[in-house]
Amino acid sequence: MGKLLTILVVAGILSAFYFYVPVPEDLENPWIFRLTNCLKRIIHSIMYYEAKYSDVSSGVFANRLQFPMPENNNNSLTVTTTEFDGVRIILFQPNLPTTKDQLLPAIVYFHGGGFVSGNPEIMFGVTRRMCVELQAVVASVDYRLAPKYKFPTAFEDSLKATKWFLNNAKKYRVDARKVAIAGDSAGGLLSAAVSQSIKDDSHVPNLLFQALIYPTTQQIDVNLPSTQQYHAIFGNRGILCKHDMAMFIGLYAFGEFRQDYYDAFMTGTLTSREFRETSESMQYIDHDIILKSDVRSRYYIKPTSQADHSKLWDDVKDVLLDVRMSPLLRKDMTGLPPAWIATCEYDPIRDDGILYAHRLKNDGVRVSLKNYEKGVHGSWMSGFNLVVYNEMMTDFMVFAKDYIKHK
Repeated sequence: MGKLLTILVVAGILSAFYFYVPVPEDLENPWIFRLTNCLKRIIHSIMYYEAKYSDVSSGVFANRLQFPMPENNNNSLTVTTTEFDGVRIILFQPNLPTTKDQLLPAIVYFHGGGFVSGNPEIMFGVTRRMCVELQAVVASVDYRLAPKYKFPTAFEDSLKATKWFLNNAKKYRVDARKVAIAGDSAGGLLSAAVSQSIKDDSHVPNLLFQALIYPTTQQIDVNLPSTQQYHAIFGNRGILCKHDMAMFIGLYAFGEFRQDYYDAFMTGTLTSREFRETSESMQYIDHDIILKSDVRSRYYIKPTSQADHSKLWDDVKDVLLDVRMSPLLRKDMTGLPPAWIATCEYDPIRDDGILYAHRLKNDGVRVSLKNYEKGVHGSWMSGFNLVVYNEMMTDFMVFAKDYIKHK
């Protein structure tokens, strides 16, 4: 009886630790947030200790989780699994009358998951809805995950699949001039980076548009106002806390858990002093662009003198400054496809999307940017049927239909 009581007490303490998290008053459905957060915190904790203390050459716990293909009972589309140039794809095709011979629009979609978890199956609700409402072919890309496949594997898989699709569009009754790209979180970064590479390749048509849902777009400034705001509200208990970002980006960038990188990320001292003071790239990360709200300013502490990690920075900068890892740092955004960018107020990487939108606008790219005030990182999930998700999806559909119709 004593052992059982001890187990119950420990289980209760652990459950309370993972389940309880402070939430803002205006957050939609805090209990769904707490439940989702609890599950993710448990998974992320397992990932952290496995990555830090075990051999992760075959992948961490999260990317070994299997998500089955959801059943599709909708007669309006056909869902199949195929490959584009060796990359696994879940393909959604609308069931249109056989006499209808016009070519269709299409979207290439990249799921989120910090480059170390997730697969197309978890975004089935999103991609299916895109297919049905837009009457478009949707190719959801199953890129390979870190740490087994480190940078730039996820990017290379994504680019290879997109190029192959553009070159073989008619095989799927698709107009290559009406192929767009979309992705959430890590998938948003992949969408931005692939859009840049496609634009630079004269052998394939430019993309119709890019849809970036709370994307991460740079990996060098870990003290953005959104990061500070998120940490002040949620601490290290949020769905995507600073600890998670350090772990995910480190595993993708280096293929292993690096304690020196993790520590520098957590203390906000990743770059060298010389880089911060002399690099042109720092001009693209202007905190004043973000600090227009009194609410955001309330949480903000201006970074002062930081430690000089020159040795670490010299070792990691080539990866972190690569535009395939930090598309915000591309020097010229001119000619990139129009962008729909969604950010959420309670998201540590909110400002990455805002800064990317600012760069695109300054270089003449048409941008639709909206920050969803009650949203959190992870709101772009159909399963919870949140008001924020439906608002985001409605806004996306309006944007997408306008470009599909007038192209």
